Order: sequence, then C-alpha cells, then structure tokens
Amino acid sequence: MTVGLTVFGMVASTTATYAAEPTRQTPLTGVVQTKSPTVIADGDLARIVSASGGSVPVTLITGDKVHVGVDDHGKPVVRDIESAARPDGPPVAFHTITRQGQMYLVPDDALALVGKGLLDWGLFDLTQLVTLVAAGKDDAVPVLVTYTHAAGADKTRKVAGATGGRSLPSINGRSMNIADSGRWWQEVRGKTDSKSAAARSAGSLAGVKKVWLNGLSKVDLEQSVPQIGAPVAWERGYDGTGVTVAVLDTGIDATHPDVSGSIAGQVDFTGSPTGAKDGHGHGTHVASTVLGSGAASKGLRKGVAPGAKLLVGKVCDDKGQCPDDGIIAAMDWAAHSGAKVVNMSLGGEPTDGTDPMSQALNELSRATGTLFVVAAGNSGFVPQKVVAPGSADDALTVAAVDKNGEMADFSNRGPRIGDGAAKPDIAAPGVDIVAARAAGTTMGTPVDQYYTSANGTSMATPHVAGAAAIVAQQHPELTGQQIKALLMDTATDLGHDMYAQGKGRVDLATATNPRIVPKGNLNFGRLVFPHSPVTKKITYTNRGDEPLTLHLTMPVSFADGRPAAAGLFTLGTDKVVVPANGSAEVSVTLDGRVLGSADGTFGGYNGLLTARDDAGAVRLSSGIHTFLEAQKFPLTLNVVAPAGATEVRYGTATFMPVDDKVHLHAADPVIESGTGTMTEALFRGTYAVRMPVSWRDAAGEWQQADPIAPEVSLTKSTTLTLDLRKAKPLRVQYPESTETYNATDIVDRVSATGAWGMSTALSADYQAGEPNWWVLPTGKVSAGSFTHEFYSSRTTPVVTMRTTGGGAPSNLSARYVTPDAALTETQMWLNEDGDPSFREAAIPVPRLPIKGHLPVVHAGTGSAAELADVDVRGKLVLLTPTDICQDTCDFTKLRDERVAAAAAAGAVGVLVAAPGLTSLGRPSALDQCADGPQSCPAVQRYAALPIVTVPYAQAEGLIKRIKADRSHVGISLGGSVVPRAYAARYHDDGQIRPNGYRVEKDDLDRVDLYFHAARPGEVHQLSWMQQFQATPTTSQVSLPHPSTRQTMTTFVKRQDDAISRFTASWADHGADAFLAHNRTEVNDMVPTGRNQIHWNAGPAVPGAVPQVRTKSGFTVKAGPCSGCRQGDTFYPTVYLTGSGGGRQALIGIVDDELISHDFADVPACGPVASPTLPNLDSTCDFRLLNASGDEIERRTEHLADFSYATQ
Repeated sequence: MTVGLTVFGMVASTTATYAAEPTRQTPLTGVVQTKSPTVIADGDLARIVSASGGSVPVTLITGDKVHVGVDDHGKPVVRDIESAARPDGPPVAFHTITRQGQMYLVPDDALALVGKGLLDWGLFDLTQLVTLVAAGKDDAVPVLVTYTHAAGADKTRKVAGATGGRSLPSINGRSMNIADSGRWWQEVRGKTDSKSAAARSAGSLAGVKKVWLNGLSKVDLEQSVPQIGAPVAWERGYDGTGVTVAVLDTGIDATHPDVSGSIAGQVDFTGSPTGAKDGHGHGTHVASTVLGSGAASKGLRKGVAPGAKLLVGKVCDDKGQCPDDGIIAAMDWAAHSGAKVVNMSLGGEPTDGTDPMSQALNELSRATGTLFVVAAGNSGFVPQKVVAPGSADDALTVAAVDKNGEMADFSNRGPRIGDGAAKPDIAAPGVDIVAARAAGTTMGTPVDQYYTSANGTSMATPHVAGAAAIVAQQHPELTGQQIKALLMDTATDLGHDMYAQGKGRVDLATATNPRIVPKGNLNFGRLVFPHSPVTKKITYTNRGDEPLTLHLTMPVSFADGRPAAAGLFTLGTDKVVVPANGSAEVSVTLDGRVLGSADGTFGGYNGLLTARDDAGAVRLSSGIHTFLEAQKFPLTLNVVAPAGATEVRYGTATFMPVDDKVHLHAADPVIESGTGTMTEALFRGTYAVRMPVSWRDAAGEWQQADPIAPEVSLTKSTTLTLDLRKAKPLRVQYPESTETYNATDIVDRVSATGAWGMSTALSADYQAGEPNWWVLPTGKVSAGSFTHEFYSSRTTPVVTMRTTGGGAPSNLSARYVTPDAALTETQMWLNEDGDPSFREAAIPVPRLPIKGHLPVVHAGTGSAAELADVDVRGKLVLLTPTDICQDTCDFTKLRDERVAAAAAAGAVGVLVAAPGLTSLGRPSALDQCADGPQSCPAVQRYAALPIVTVPYAQAEGLIKRIKADRSHVGISLGGSVVPRAYAARYHDDGQIRPNGYRVEKDDLDRVDLYFHAARPGEVHQLSWMQQFQATPTTSQVSLPHPSTRQTMTTFVKRQDDAISRFTASWADHGADAFLAHNRTEVNDMVPTGRNQIHWNAGPAVPGAVPQVRTKSGFTVKAGPCSGCRQGDTFYPTVYLTGSGGGRQALIGIVDDELISHDFADVPACGPVASPTLPNLDSTCDFRLLNASGDEIERRTEHLADFSYATQ
C-alpha cells in the first residue's frame, strides 16, 4: 500500500506496509507539476544515476530503501521503495515532497517529527542522499545530533543501530552514523499504544534537540576579478601583519612560494593519509588570495593581506567534498587557536540560518569574537539560494562581481530562505581570479606552474577575509561583528539590489579611513500579532577632529518591492550632527499597528538607513529587516471514522494555503501529528486540509483513505469535519478476473495562480490482498484547479487454486510474491576513482505448474517438529507461521528455515497464511560490497520451493478440510506463464465524485507486446502512460515484467484523442545470474483495435523518430525532434532506434551537459544550444587526436543528398 503527498507543487507518492522484513513496491513518480519554482538536479546526480543503470539505492534513517532516478528534466524521481520493519501493524505512508526546490521522501511516521523540528528535512533529501552514496557513505546515514541539555553529547546513552562520532561542543552535539538496518528507527519509534509518532518517540529521543543530516558541503568554481582598494591600505601601512587568518578548505600546498612562509599551523579533519596537503587546489588558491606573498610572480600576484599568518584546516577531501561535522569541528579549532578571521569558501544547501553549521558559526562568533567570512554559493542568480553556513546571522556572506562591477551570473541571491532576512552581506571580485596553484593539481584554468585562474564566490570570499584581516590589524580592539559592520558600512554601492550585492563591493580604501563608525543593528526579527511599537537605535561615532553632519534617509520596502506603509517605520530625525571624536544616537521605530488586522500588508520588510554628508556622499548605511505576522485564527479539524472501524490510525495532517498570500506563510506548510480532533492556529486565508486515515473493518482487513477538504475559508474560529462515514469505496472492474498490479489515486489541488499546490496520492502494488481504498466526495472549488485522477494496471492471475475433497470445491485467492518472472538484486561498490559502480542480477521466482492436481497437508508454523509429524513428500504444504509473519513475513527465516526444511522433506510447494498478511517480503534488493565486485556475496535464489500466499480465513477453512479428510484434500492448479494486463487512466475535474469504475470489453484496445531476444533474459521495467492534450501528465503505471522471448497482451482503456506511451527495459542473462547488455526503449502509439509492438526484433540503428499524432494533431514531446529548424538553427538530431520504431537513445547532438557518443564524454565548453535553449552562444573549439596523439585532419565529406519536411 502506498500513500503520497505533494505540497507546494510537490510530487508525492508512497509505499508501504509495516514489515518484519522489507517489502518492495514501485511508487508513482512525477504526479503533478505546478508553477512553483523547481531546481533541476545538478549534473553529478544525473551522472551518478546514469552510471547505476537508471536508479541509485539510498537508505533513509528509518531503514527504508529508496531507488532514486532522474526524469527527462534532470529532476530526481522515486523509482522504487522497500519499506523497512515497523514495530506495529498499520500501513505506513511515504510522502514525496518538493519544498524550496528540493525533493524529499518522508515516511509518514517521521513526517510529524520533521514538522515539529525534531528531524531535519535534509535526512530525507534525495539529492543529498544520492551524493552521500556516491561519496562512499552507503552503509549508514551520517547524522549530527544536537541536545537540549548541557553536555548532552557526552552523556547520551547508546542506541541500537547507531555509532558515535566526533563531539561538537559549539552546537552541543555529536556526529553519529545510523546503520541501514532500520534498528535505530525501531528504537526511536518504540512499541507503545500511542497513536502519535511524536509521542512514541519522546522517550527514545529524550534530551535530543534535533537530528540533522551530516551532509557534504562543497567547494564551487566559476569566474571574475576587480579592484577593492587593497593597495591604498598597504600604502597606509596595513597588510594584515599580526593577524591570523584560518582557511577551512581542501588544505594547502605548503611548498608554494606564495604561502610557505605564512603557515602558523595546519590540521586535517578529513582523515586524509597525507594530512592537510592540498590534492585539489582550491584551498591553496583561496589562501593565497587572502595573504599570498606573490613570491612566485615577483610580487605581482600578492594576496589582499600578505602580512597575515595562516592557519589551515583541511575540511574538504581532494574531490572537494566537505562533511559537515568536520567543518564544525574545524570552526571550533580555528576560533580557539587564535584566528581573528576564518575564511570558508564552501557551502551546503540553502537554509534559514538554523542549521548546525550556522548554529556553530553564531555561537563561536559570539563566544570568541572571531569573524567568519563565508561564500554565498554558486547556484546561479536565483532568489533565496544563499547556502549554509553563509545563511548564519553572524556570517559575513560574500557575493561575487566581475571586473566591471557587474554581478557574476553564478552568484547566489538572497533573501535568506524562510524569514526573508537580507543576505548576502557584501560583494567582492570573483571572476577570473589568478592565484596560487597547488603542485600536481589542475583546478580552474592553469596559467603556469605556480598560478591558476578560477571563478566563484569561493574566489570572492578570500578578498573579504583579507580585507577583514587588514581592518583587524588597524583596529585590534574590534570584535568580528564590529569588523563585519565596518566593512559593510563602507562598501561601494554598485547599483545592484541588496539581495544580489549586499551592501556593495568591499572597499578597503574607505574601510581603513572611516570617518564614521556605526554601532547597533536594525533587525527587528519576526513579530507576532497583535503588534505594538518597537524601537531600535543606531549610534554613530565620529573618529575625526571635526563635527560631521549626517543626512538620513530610510527607504523600506515590502517583500514584493512596494514601499512600506506610511508610519510603519519612523526615523527619529532626518539629520544628526556627530561631534568630533564623539557619538550621536538615532532611533528607528516600527509600529505594526499601522497595518490594522485584516487587510494590512503583512510579511517581510527590508530597507536601508543611509547616512550622507553635506556633499551628498554616502558615508555608511545600515540594514533594516523585520517580518510582521498577520492575525491567526483557530481551525479545528474533526475526523469521524466509519461505523464499525477499529484500530483507527490517523496520519500526519497538512494545512496548505491556497490563497497565494505567499508572503504571509512560512516556507513550509503546517504539518502536525494527526488525531481525531486537533486545532491549529493559522493565518486568515483559504486552505486545503488533508489527513491520511487507516482502520480495520469488521473482517479485520486494513482500509485506507486520504480525505481532503480542498477549500476551507478561515476568517474566524472555524471547525472542519471530515466524515468518513460518507466515504465511497474506490474499485475498478474488468471483463475477466484480475488482480491489482499497480494503482494510484491522485487528488491534486492548485491555487488560482499556481503559486501553491498539494497533491495527495494513494498507490498500491501487487501484494497478498487487494487494496481497500475509500474516497470522500467533495463539492466543486470556486478558484484554482482541483482534479481527481485514478490510474490502474491489473493482471490476470499467474496462479489459481481450487480446493477439492473434504467438502464442496472452493477457490483460494492464491498469489506469488509477484507476477513478474524475476526479482532483481543490485550490487554496488566504489571503483578506483571512488565513484559508485553497479550491476544487477535476476532472481527467478519459482512457480508451480499451471495445470495439475496436488495433495495438500498442514504443518503448523513449519517448525522442524511440525514438519516431521506430517508426510509432505510430493505435496503442497500449508504453513501458518504466525510467529514470523504478521503484515509481512521475516523472509529470511521463512526462506532459510521453514521453506528449506519443507523442501528437504520433499514438498513441492508452500502455502503461507497469517492474519493480516499483505506481503511475503523478499531477499535484499541491494548488496553493498566493501572491496570491489570480488567482495560481493553470491546472488541468492528466491527460495527452494514456490511460495504462495492465501488469505488466513481461507487457510482456516482448508485446515478444517484437512483435519476432516486428510487423505483426500487436494488443490487443482491453474494460471498462466505470462499474464494478460489491463491499464486505464480516469480523470475528474473540479471535485471528487463517488465513482466506481467498470470497463467493458468494447472499451478496450489490445496491444500485443513481443519481446524478442537472441539469448534468454528479463524485462526488468515495463510501464504505460496515457497522455491527453487537455490533461497532460508525467505519471505512469507499471505493467508485469515477463521474461524475454515471450509475448504479453495488454488491454488499455480506449480514450479519444489520447497517446499511449510504452517504456521497456530488458537485458540478457549473463554469468552468475547477472544481467548484461541493458537496453531501454520508448514507443508511442495511438491504439486502435488490435495493435503490436515488437521490442528488439532486430539491431538498433541510428535514425529519425517520427512524432505520433492523434486525429486532432495532438502529439507528445519525445525529446528533441529529429531534423528540426528553430529560427536559423537546424538540429540534425539522430536517435538510436529500435526495430519496432521506438527510440532507445539520443545520439549525434550536443546536449545540455556534454558532447557524447558511445565511448567517451567530452565536457561542454560553455552554454550549449539545444532545441529547448536555442539562443545560447555555444561556439566551442575541440581537437580530435588519434591513438598516437597526432591531430586528425579536419575534412567534410559529401555522403548523399537528403531532404526533410517539417512535421
């Protein structure tokens, strides 16, 4: 069973049954997209996934294993989920959520703890988890645990499934590794009677403030370089002498002439066998920008503060990957080792400044007076992308500009995500920066033996760190925060907005001769309703011998750029005279009462208090920030369970705004542990509210619903009731008996402008019983969109059983673990370059004959004694192993003890039954090999005998028959080697209607799928998607996977003006059960009556792929078209095409990442033109060399005339 959630345009899907051993299901992917911004996964993610054969297995801290792939747009998608063991019975939901541009997969029993802030969102960040796997962290999840009590990190009790790491006193925390077994989560979750995940976890997590992902920050490179006034400071006698600067980076080349005389100490925090030696080049380049002597260039390429001393903390490995715990430990070391300034040209993910690195930075800054200068990051000129620890309040966060003072296009923009605080703080040169090159490295663009040119906010940051060292030399009495204020207040305004440049470009000429120095800050913070006046003050100190008149202006604007309402901010005076060698105070008052209660402009405000002299020159400016909350009202949610329901389990409730007042709401929706009645205080507005609910019916079977109220107006205290007594069953019926293979029910709610969206999904896969789903009908919405879609693929039974003897014949609802011919197992290891490598093996599922009759006996739970009491030779043996099977079986014990013993005794097959059983479980889908492929274990077979589940009630009846007439009870077998499949998509717009779906034979089109192969093999992916012009979708449903050399008939529901897309992957059987020569092919068609697709009937060859069109002309994008003109650009796109006309791969074109062919990858030289980005300048120079290293002569050969027609 699977449940999913999409919030803020989040695509959701989930899987799940509580299990004693993992269960495997294939969840929905790509359910819906809204207009919310989404970050495309970086090239590393795509390359890792591609290298792994289409998906990468990652493990959550809950022990659940997730297979992550990449869609056509480069975004991560969930391909498969294996649910780990849970200590109790009801189904667990998984929520695939996109928030703040990232994709997360959160089990429902963890979602409430995420919402309460006890678990970090990053623990479920698919991109970060894949990155950790690629870095070799594949056997455990690295975490940081912070504690609420003093010395909590030192006194924490041991917890099963977790091992301790380094102590991090600056955040009162510790790093730990959570094993992938799921034992830690079982310990945390606990076995109690509480229905609240938060309550269940309170005991095990007592004293824990938060569990964070110990992620990998990274060093980033881009381009730029201007002047910052350092020579003027040198002329004044300030070059950083007497000041120690720490550089936390990839280490140092201590032999480089520019830095060899400046090193005061170095420590490695990565465990490198070469200590703090720089094997990457980034750290040496950064350090020399701060304080390099320029010795290797005869003084030409000096750093900003060449007189300073250097502390080196190697926190990033030679691949530029930087574990968070090492960074935090190094920050502590540097701040307590005499560093006045710490340079951090690295960063993780965008945060609101409350992450562990930011917490550590703030704590150390305030405790030691150290200034941390941090890069803003290089994700591109996109709002709200400043990364941690640059998002910390006390960090001096640096953006990058080029030599002309223009913003670098890679420099991250603010404001800070979450509270809208102004970030970055300052800018500096970051394009084409030439500085020291570490020996043996090629980072950036090498200039000569000693220097290389590099680009990025990483290069801008050391300019500011060097400037801070010079100010610290000039004013040793200043704290780090006072130095930060001085540099910001004296920066040169380049005319860009504050979220791009901060206060402007650092200006040492002004900073080393400041006439006026301010003290105080105008950050009013987040203020709750009702509001009252708040006053803050700035003190100006005149260091000159003459009084100075300052003319003050205070422009403040709302988050969308509108000016603040009159009277909201009041300046105490617009003119102040600061006496010589004296001070003057200016007050700023914020009065939120001006906004009223209902229609005021609530949200974030930012501005500048600017002081100019009599000549109009800007002397300094101080930032203003606040967030004014609107009024809140209580919304009470009542959920009424169906009549007769028992063991009612309430999932996690989500309250999502749909009024598009984004400025009012936090970055995340309100997420709380669900109960039958709960109340939340929410801002005035309109909301969509949902909560998954599960319960047992009178027969003891689990039922599931995910009711939603799509439009709830909140203008006063309000009560909302979701009455499941009014819910309707969701079922589909076909002309013949079928079983669910894959099904998804999706409810999608998007606001009028698309700024907010929530999609909920129930998804189920093949299991021991049918899913029992219910939907709660709704009325039509008045604004925005609201859709209900149902996707279904069903299969005819591959095994049927009918009892004979001991009474009237009766049918058993018999099922294998899967109707697929085989399961797959993935083995993973790190290659010699440290990158992950993968291979897949096929695990055939043993089956019984599809015809015949076999006697059956009962052997209790299958213990040795019970098997010895009955003669099982040549018979089917029924086991009721309630000691190891509940909702799911302990598959290892079932296979290795019970089934193996039955096989040894001569049985020909095993029937398994237990109360509530939904899944047998399966062998591990992932083996992590520590020392290369030779260390991988042998591929396990599924079991020694065919294993079939039957419902427990039917098993009890069978046992009675056997007891009454043991010698005559038997089972007649039926089924099919390859099942027939049925697939359909339904769509309702504007509401949820109480529909049951019945499909007649005349409503179906037949598609026969022929899987040709020269050698035996397996189809390990087969899916179907149906596209309508009016209701496009990216979701697909899985179809059964036969072996190759077989034909499978699929019936699809006939729809007008629709295109069916079939996608298949297959591979041959290789040595030791491993799959070889994997291929994937996509075929589009408009089915009419009886149709055929031939897969792999002949060799794949280069060619064009025609676009399939419906009668109305509707077509579905299939990647770049074959032979297209766009403007003056012709795209001679060629595909590797299958014999049946489908496409297997794009070849012969430059794509957005690289120039590729079958054997090599050539990195792109810059922006690359493509059919989706045709206007980019993509001129590149390449040389082709033969095996001897000689350049191949360029020539053009006329092959043939050709023509084409636009399609």
